[in-house]
Amino acid sequence: MDGAKTCSVYCMVTACCISVLALLCLAFSGSASGEDEKIVVICTNSVLADFTTNLFGEELGGAFEVEFIMPAGVCPSHFDTSPSDIVTIASADVVVSLGWEPWLADLLDASGNDDAHQIACMGLGEWNIPSGAAAHLGIIAEGLSEFSPQWTDVFVANAENYSAAIAASYEAARVQIEALGLNGTKVITTEWYSVFLTGLGFEVIASYGAPEGLSTGDVIELSSKCDDPEVAMVIDNLQSTVDFGANLAADFGKEHVVLSNFPGAVPGEYTYIDNMAYNVDEIINAAVAYDDTQTEISELESEVSSLEFQRLALISTSIALAVLLVLSAVISRRRVR
Repeated sequence: MDGAKTCSVYCMVTACCISVLALLCLAFSGSASGEDEKIVVICTNSVLADFTTNLFGEELGGAFEVEFIMPAGVCPSHFDTSPSDIVTIASADVVVSLGWEPWLADLLDASGNDDAHQIACMGLGEWNIPSGAAAHLGIIAEGLSEFSPQWTDVFVANAENYSAAIAASYEAARVQIEALGLNGTKVITTEWYSVFLTGLGFEVIASYGAPEGLSTGDVIELSSKCDDPEVAMVIDNLQSTVDFGANLAADFGKEHVVLSNFPGAVPGEYTYIDNMAYNVDEIINAAVAYDDTQTEISELESEVSSLEFQRLALISTSIALAVLLVLSAVISRRRVR
């Protein structure tokens, strides 16, 4: 009996130990999975998502998950949120925005996410030029450093590296445009691209804001500028209304170019630098096409002028011959008499 009791007690103790070990394993497993969970960063648009992703780089890419809410082809001011956007932003540990999206506050309120660390790139101007991109990268790096100070050095270094890469791409585009002899080409553009184009070497002779805000006087002035034969193109922004620019270009025989200020709107152009390269290619192609068209028109005008000269010469010769024939006939009659 003593042996049986001892065995029974031993079995009970063993079972208890196994249960405790199992609970400890589960607890450890839960803790490990919690540590492996990625930090979720929700950006309001694709350009901020691209900036943020590049700040993490390869070093921290596995620790963070970056998503964006607004489709790349939509204007931030006119975007309408959906129930799925509420679910998306509810999971955010960090929210990166431009700071002026009219729908963001309501979206956060609806999601109940009051704890997300917010980074607002307010008042930084245009991100489509190197200095503007660097300013946005700097603010995001600063905000991420506040959220995860242990990785500040990584954020700062990656911000500097990506800013340098963007500046190098922009400078390469400027050099290419100069080499093609396109610098100084006159253009009319939406205000958003004015500085971008000037920096590349184009001459912006007029720019315009939202078409719905243009007065009759504005339209007359733009039309007068567009009538200049040296104006090669009218440049619009995909995320804004493009009908006005298209009609203006068509009325005066100019190239109409539509660029994008958000990567991903054009299939395959998913990064900031890819999107910049696409925009530059579109501008170059349009400038070359306009030059080719003008050359063809000039050649046709020259041919027409030559034909006109030949026609006038033929008429003059015919008149001269007719006069000679008349004189010859008169002289012959006089001799007969």
